[in-house]
Amino acid sequence: MKLGKILIGLVVAVVAVLVLVVVIGLQNINELVKAAIESVGSDVTRTAVTLERADIQLTEGRGALHELVVANPAGYGSDYAVRLGEVVLQVEPTSVTGPVVVINEVRIAGAQLIAEQRELTRTNLTDLLDNMKPASTAGAGGEPAADSGGAAAAEVRLAVEKISFADNSLRLISEKWGERTLDMPAIELTDIGDPQTGLSPEELTQALLTPLMERAKQAATSAIREQLKDEAEDKLKQQLEEKLDDKQKEKLDKLKGLLGR
Repeated sequence: MKLGKILIGLVVAVVAVLVLVVVIGLQNINELVKAAIESVGSDVTRTAVTLERADIQLTEGRGALHELVVANPAGYGSDYAVRLGEVVLQVEPTSVTGPVVVINEVRIAGAQLIAEQRELTRTNLTDLLDNMKPASTAGAGGEPAADSGGAAAAEVRLAVEKISFADNSLRLISEKWGERTLDMPAIELTDIGDPQTGLSPEELTQALLTPLMERAKQAATSAIREQLKDEAEDKLKQQLEEKLDDKQKEKLDKLKGLLGR
């Protein structure tokens, strides 16, 4: 399950928007950042993206975003797909007018994901990823993306010294198996992109995507396999017992007793 792509895609969009704002030096910065992130995020995911508030300090190259929420695609009933409690960015002030914008640190605290399973391999998160494909491939022979700052953002080169995800939570919800919470360990990555040449937002997404995606995928896949294994064992046991007569069942029970089962 490619859960990580949603988080990373949002982080890259946030970074690009904040960098543009720092360079341009706009007034009413907090309201503008909030509106830009909600607009760009909704365009990319094709579902509602909301931000409770932004706190931007231009002169210090610092920004904080609070309660960034990505709603579910149509047809899902959980409260949301992704919720980022707090995103904090520290940009190197001297780099914002240079060829490569250096982000000293990106900290995401309290990332909460809900994977609502509809089919064996289909969830709200995979649907979100499908929604995001046109945005990620626009400009490569397809129709150009909508003008929401994307053209300017594509020219930005980025390098991240450190990015960390802490206090992550992943809930797997299934009509068949109910709900369970899966482990999502803290993740820390360093030196993403060369500070001299930088990465495009797309390249940065790929560089950040793999570790987070793999950990989330492993957690979800392991949980699903465990459920399938338990279900298969129960069915096999039931089928076996249905074929046994009373004497055979008695012998089987005695054998289980000897084996301590």
